[in-house]
Amino acid sequence: MVNDQAWMVLTPLATLLGAAMLTPIVASAARRARPGGGKAVDVFAVLGFTVTLYTLYRLYLRVYYSGPVSVALDPYLPVNGGVELHVDMLSVYMAMIFCGIGLLASIYSVRYMEGDTGHEYYYLLLLTLVAGMVGVAFAGDFFNLFVSWELMCISSYALVSFRKYRWEPIEAGFKYLMMSSLGSLTILYGISLLYGLTGTVNFRLIRVGLDSIAEAGVPSPLYILVALIIVGFGVTASMVPFHTWLPDAHPAAPSPISAMLSGVVIKTGVYGLGRSLFTLFNPVAFDYGTAILIFAALTMTVANFVALLQRDIKRLLAYSSIANIGYITAGLGIAAYALSHYYPVDPGLALKVALLGASGALFHIFNHAVGKGFLFLCSGCFVHETGTRDISQLEGVGRRMFLTGTSFTLGLFSLAGVPPLSGFWSKLFIILAGLSIAGDTALYTITAILIFNSVLSAAYYLWLMQRIMLRKPSGLAAEAVEAPGAMVIPVIILAAVSLLVGLAPGGMITLMEYVSKALMGGW
Repeated sequence: MVNDQAWMVLTPLATLLGAAMLTPIVASAARRARPGGGKAVDVFAVLGFTVTLYTLYRLYLRVYYSGPVSVALDPYLPVNGGVELHVDMLSVYMAMIFCGIGLLASIYSVRYMEGDTGHEYYYLLLLTLVAGMVGVAFAGDFFNLFVSWELMCISSYALVSFRKYRWEPIEAGFKYLMMSSLGSLTILYGISLLYGLTGTVNFRLIRVGLDSIAEAGVPSPLYILVALIIVGFGVTASMVPFHTWLPDAHPAAPSPISAMLSGVVIKTGVYGLGRSLFTLFNPVAFDYGTAILIFAALTMTVANFVALLQRDIKRLLAYSSIANIGYITAGLGIAAYALSHYYPVDPGLALKVALLGASGALFHIFNHAVGKGFLFLCSGCFVHETGTRDISQLEGVGRRMFLTGTSFTLGLFSLAGVPPLSGFWSKLFIILAGLSIAGDTALYTITAILIFNSVLSAAYYLWLMQRIMLRKPSGLAAEAVEAPGAMVIPVIILAAVSLLVGLAPGGMITLMEYVSKALMGGW
């Protein structure tokens, strides 16, 4: 018999997958009742996300007040001993971000996708995509993680290529498929080595096995496992040099899917990277912080310089997303570096810096999901009304579409780290973490690189804002009108969230303490 605790964990996944499977049936019934089916399938998908978000909120309250929840999926093995779902504050935090952006993307899609056919398959894939991401967040072992990971990946390939009558989505989807498959195979190879080494796929038991091996010092071959984890998850996280699929996928995908890709899908890669490294490989014993910092510096710097060359609004935002992955991984790298290099000599200082860096990284996951989510939705509004992604032809469009243009400006300022918007606080935490240990050359260097890249990105954000909002509309932009309400409402909601969290960050800062401890403390 499934107890109440198990139901609370299983209900969000069951709701998403159940809604996905029922979507074609609802569409068929709606077409029989009314020619064309109306908006029944759209409403059903929005309802599915809404119910799931409510169940996740109830699960959040349960975890917040009573601690982590584990559910054994293998009846012959005890909890903590095999295949299981494990939900802590980090898991439910990520799941709520995934589902929240999914809900707003589905509302936006009601009008954005009305010119396309196959809506039931679109929403089936969108619901399945979010179910896969929630499954990754809830996984307590590599079996569940990998199955959920593939569910997420297959859905995202299909969504990028959804407009299959054009060559661009097919090419982008195929490139994404090839690169992501290589990443998944790399992860799978790492899992097989870990299973051969420890005899289990359960995260907690793998940690016990690796700790016993590392008692007398970490054997060098174990760093091969760390490298496989970084590379495998780094592909989906779009870390440089594994990033090349993302700039092609964004222009080809429908704008709500672009918002999902940058807002949450690449964050699933970051989650997999952080959860696997910090949970399995004790950062005090394993020195992988330096490697993460190198990838972070490379990712943010390359992406920002390439962004300067872009004249397609969605490609520019795609490179901006890659740069922000660099900021997030910098926070995680600072946390791992501090624990590895300073915990043996000053545990208090090391933990303080690690929690500050991890808090900044996890806070920036939220801020970038919100900020880049509504930037892509805004760009979708511009493209929907003008029919072009060319920035030179979008000059002044924000003056014709005032609500969308104003929200777009807020999003750019938030990602630039301008107070009082929410993006300011997460960048501040990461920078403060990097400056917290006096005289450390590596931390000072990554902090200087981060500040330089923040200024660089702010420059092209300001350039883009000036083009969109301050130029006189002409050509296609002069003919634009405000997008339909169903498209503008999600944009305004996300802009309001960014502003409110920036003005009153206390609640999020407190939440980050719990979430970062869930990441840093293991299970």
